[in-house]
Amino acid sequence: MRKIASSFLAVLMITAVANAAPGIHAAGAKLQHSEFGLTLPSAEPAADIVRGYVGRSAGDLAVQSEASSKNGARHVRLQQMFDGRPVYGAYVRGTVDAQGRLRHVIDASVEASSNVKRSSITADTALSAALGHRYAGKSAPAFFRSPLVQPVVLPTDGGLEEGYLVETWELRSNDLWHTVVNGSGKVVSEEHRTNTDSYFIFSIHPNATPQAVVSGPGSAGNAESPLGWVTNNTTIGNNVDAYLDRDNSNTPDATNARPVSATQDFIYAWDSLSAPTTAVNQNLAVANLFYLNNVIHDKLYRHGFVEAQGNFQTNNFGKGGAGNDAVLAEAQDGGGTNNANFATPADGSKPRMQMYLWNTATPSRDGDIDADVVFHEYGHGLTWRMIGSMGGGLAGSIGEGMSDTVACYMTGQDTVGEYVKNNTVGIRRYPYTNYPLTYRSANTTSVHANGEIYAATMWKLRGLWLNAGYSMDELWDYVIDGMNFTPANPEYEEMRNGILQAVPTQAQDCIVWDAFASMGIGVNAVGTDSCNFLGNCTINITEDFTKPAVCGGTPAPYTLTASGAISGGRPRTTLNWAGATGSNVDIFRNNVRITTTANDGNHVDQLSKNQRGTFTYKVCNAGTTTCSNNASVTY
Repeated sequence: MRKIASSFLAVLMITAVANAAPGIHAAGAKLQHSEFGLTLPSAEPAADIVRGYVGRSAGDLAVQSEASSKNGARHVRLQQMFDGRPVYGAYVRGTVDAQGRLRHVIDASVEASSNVKRSSITADTALSAALGHRYAGKSAPAFFRSPLVQPVVLPTDGGLEEGYLVETWELRSNDLWHTVVNGSGKVVSEEHRTNTDSYFIFSIHPNATPQAVVSGPGSAGNAESPLGWVTNNTTIGNNVDAYLDRDNSNTPDATNARPVSATQDFIYAWDSLSAPTTAVNQNLAVANLFYLNNVIHDKLYRHGFVEAQGNFQTNNFGKGGAGNDAVLAEAQDGGGTNNANFATPADGSKPRMQMYLWNTATPSRDGDIDADVVFHEYGHGLTWRMIGSMGGGLAGSIGEGMSDTVACYMTGQDTVGEYVKNNTVGIRRYPYTNYPLTYRSANTTSVHANGEIYAATMWKLRGLWLNAGYSMDELWDYVIDGMNFTPANPEYEEMRNGILQAVPTQAQDCIVWDAFASMGIGVNAVGTDSCNFLGNCTINITEDFTKPAVCGGTPAPYTLTASGAISGGRPRTTLNWAGATGSNVDIFRNNVRITTTANDGNHVDQLSKNQRGTFTYKVCNAGTTTCSNNASVTY
């Protein structure tokens, strides 16, 4: 905290009055703070220092807790008492520094009176009143432990009144309720003490879904996030640390970097007419980014992206993986516009997601409230950790396409980034439904353009899968599990084959083949790339729409095999084929016809001495598109 310069300004006093519960008088919580000390140094117990300052005795204020900080300060919590009973909602908290000076005090005590209204009910009557209020018209659930009934004193507008505090703790839901019953048997207050953190968020984006209050797993957590989402009442948790980085320092901004809520209710109404950089919109941005990161963490966890697979968590609970790598999610990052990125280091190091503002509309639009952008970026972490080497060429294109797939599968929509782009088509060339391009078009220098073909294939797979009566949860399972079967730096066919390895039945295999073959990634499709150390890649694609015969496809009219050897430093490829018709055949290497030769079933392709790489061949009846399968050799 900033130090106050002069002694006559040394004491800051703030009075805050909480909302009163029905029938209970809420005392004004008086806060006082001084960097120089509200009291002189003292060797007395911290509780006595606090009591002396607020002018109350040990009988009035009972110690609830006392804790020491690393700097030697002592934090004391005191409960106000009357006639041996706690005064409901009345307390004093103080901080005493290492020199015995009271530095900070919150006084929420009430004025006591000897005129106390006595209770006319018993503890059993209070319990019945509480249960009747909470479970009216239905049976009470099983409890984690038996309900507790505590006599209390209630502050009211007329003074003090005897009453009861009833605690019920539900076994299954983990809902913990404190119900206050006055001396006449009337329920006057109720408090839900299970932290079901809530967020006022856009589940997709402002043009697709209204802002809504949703709940997180709360302090009880869930199977995917056993510690819950929230730590210390702000947007830090085991899965993600979300904060503003407007100054592009790659660290939280010095002030107001994260919203704070003592109840873990991050409720900020979006002001659509104001810039994203207004205070309320920034709080919404960070809360929204935090929420979406946790949602996708839990979703992918349920389907296989877990600790041992290198997922993103600080605490891995002994389940494998390195841990200590929750996502650093930087909202409204000052390092750019109209984009976003996700850097994925090795397991055990924290990835960083940078979200930018988009100047595609006035006022600007914020990627933090567009789920497409967040889910897309998180998808990069998924493929880098589960597959690896997802940069450049075909693998980089797959990475972009799979990230779009994650976004589209999460939202159920066939466009990506339409909100931030301020365009109904979004940031891609076409919607993924009835996408017009096929595999042969994935040969540009743009991984985003090439990636569209993979995402369109996966969107086609989604439609066919659901039409066949299978669930999205099953598809998620197999798509993610398929990454266990996919090599690093993959090609489109290897991603297809990984999914085929994961699906358990022939019928589901054929759905995968239907989707991929319809986009030109059929049985004989081959994609190759060659990338230099600068990341410049040349991509060659042979597309094919053939499915296996078992899936209703027509096999290639004849077969080709290729074997390679190096003789005298020169690569030599021997080709053998069978089933061709006609007197001549055309021979293609990497989609370029290299010769027309007799249909005698064999040919030797003599390469130059310095030629190296992967060479893909096919043989076609001369002058036609009736061709063999593809066969590749690598030198």
